[in-house]
Amino acid sequence: MLHRLVSQNYQWFQALVFAIEEINKNINLLPNVTLGLWLFDTCSVVAKALEGTMWILTQKQKTVPNYKCQMKAQVAGIVGDYSSANTILMARLLGLYKYPQVSYISTSGLLSDRNQFPSFFRTIPSDESQSIGLAQLIIHFGWTWVGLLALDTEYGQQGIHTLQKELANAGVCVVFSETILTSVAHKNAYHIVQVIKHSSARAIVIFSSEIHLLPIVDEMLRQNVSGKIWIASESWSTFALLSIAKYQQILAGTIGFAIRSGAMPGFKEHLNSIHPSRYPEDTLMLLFWEEAFGCKWLNNTNSLHSWNSTIKLCTGVESLESLHTNYDASSFRAEYNAYTSMYAIASALNDLMACKSGRGPFNHDSCGDVKNFSTWQVRTSARS
Repeated sequence: MLHRLVSQNYQWFQALVFAIEEINKNINLLPNVTLGLWLFDTCSVVAKALEGTMWILTQKQKTVPNYKCQMKAQVAGIVGDYSSANTILMARLLGLYKYPQVSYISTSGLLSDRNQFPSFFRTIPSDESQSIGLAQLIIHFGWTWVGLLALDTEYGQQGIHTLQKELANAGVCVVFSETILTSVAHKNAYHIVQVIKHSSARAIVIFSSEIHLLPIVDEMLRQNVSGKIWIASESWSTFALLSIAKYQQILAGTIGFAIRSGAMPGFKEHLNSIHPSRYPEDTLMLLFWEEAFGCKWLNNTNSLHSWNSTIKLCTGVESLESLHTNYDASSFRAEYNAYTSMYAIASALNDLMACKSGRGPFNHDSCGDVKNFSTWQVRTSARS
């Protein structure tokens, strides 16, 4: 499971790389301007997200609030983060400095508040839209007796709260509402499965990520829970969990909503062509390669003299096209949102470049300079 998740996250990053390479080749979009990309991996940790945001704002390894040392290219916008909790923290800080931020997968309804987050944009609908849609799905199938299960995060609790209101208005009875405790090793799986097992509700809505749901599903397998209809939020509705053979007796027939996908001609070929030699400065590429192929690269700390002969060495001739489970290039959903996030920033810069004096969006109908702009000008161009 870890291999697939690492590969999936790396595909998201590669969607950004692919978009930038495509934009830079487009003579009609930002001519004579070359976009670049800096990557900071937050590891889904709040402290790392804050560290990365401060690094972007100051462009110094040792971050100093309200100090900026812009020795490199100018930052036009920030794409990310993955989790809504991290994104909210970033958006509060970036909004103070008017940095445009575009998220491709953070769905918290709180982020829709323009007063709190004036510089935040996204290419995915909010959880509120999903919750309303799930309620309509339940009403459509005539389920009047349902159970609810959600993570103890902003994502899970906000999603379930909106869903409960919609179901109450429609006269649907919520038999139980349980919370998955993310801070507990087994996510309080035994208790939750006992509630599900002894409940008369057949239809159960689950607001969870795949990795947090896995202990619950394993416990359902141990307690032989079956005969339930699972209604999935977008965080797990299309993930590999549903296709694993041992879970079929439990999860077969699951329905739900999925993140939209879209056309990205050439992206699959791009994924199959990436290689450590192509991106020598990308340290994540080496980690991805090791995870994807179950091998290790030789380096200064791992020499042949100290090498364990049971561990496979990476050679660089491994084929990405041969990966079927760990490197899924057949359904690009979050990747498409990441791709469009980069195009949103590029389009704002292009509008800045195409601005005509006397018809601009700034004071006295003025325009900005695409090669020497302020971050608030990109944000304004994104809105206009």
